[in-house]
Amino acid sequence: NLPAVDLGTGRVATVVSAGASHTCALLDDKSVKCWGSNYYGQLGLGDKNNRGDNSGEMGDNLPAVDLGTGRVAIAIFAGGYHTCAILDDKSVKCWGRNEAGQLGLGDTNNRGDDSGEMGDNLPAVDLGTGRVATVVSARGYFHTCALLDDKSVKCWGDREGENNIGALGLGDRETRGDESGEMGDNLPAVNLGTGRVATVIFSGSYHNCAILDDTSLKCWGWNHYGGLGLGHTNIRGRNSWDMGDNLPAVDLGTG
Repeated sequence: NLPAVDLGTGRVATVVSAGASHTCALLDDKSVKCWGSNYYGQLGLGDKNNRGDNSGEMGDNLPAVDLGTGRVAIAIFAGGYHTCAILDDKSVKCWGRNEAGQLGLGDTNNRGDDSGEMGDNLPAVDLGTGRVATVVSARGYFHTCALLDDKSVKCWGDREGENNIGALGLGDRETRGDESGEMGDNLPAVNLGTGRVATVIFSGSYHNCAILDDTSLKCWGWNHYGGLGLGHTNIRGRNSWDMGDNLPAVDLGTG
């Protein structure tokens, strides 16, 4: 009795990513379609109209996200109220809610909620000289993280209060990505410990975890309920002494 989602004539999904109240799919032709809540432009369609809540809005009537001239997506990541995609040229574009700089564009303007903001007008996220993302983790409500090609991790965004709980893992309480000059080479990588790099990155609403190259697991950010798995409820990542070698790995058991 549960119908399949209509993605359009002849189209099927290769990946689906579900945010807080919207869903996006990477289709077999490498286009991206999103539906659900659109108050912040997280569907990337140049308006604030929800899609999928009324008849006649899905299938061929649901436009694909405009990622730029000749650009298609190779990966899609739906966040709390924003969305990011890795494109075929290995650039990263993000749209939707941006009050905390979680789109990484040096301002706090939402993207995708008005005409003229998508496509070639949507800048790529500056991850640093020569750096590209292999994975983006956008599940945070007000922050985004990326695993880069050199296996470093960079996180940006914040709102008043969020990086006070260490979500960016940068040892301070500063927002990143909401003002010019904060991204690219000026955005530090997360210190995961001496000689350590990440192989996988996961974001929660207010914290992040990474599997490291030695197969250990480290988590940082909000820890009120012990979500970091460190045997206490102390926040990690907002003070200079919280990260690196001072951040313990999660004890998963012997072996």
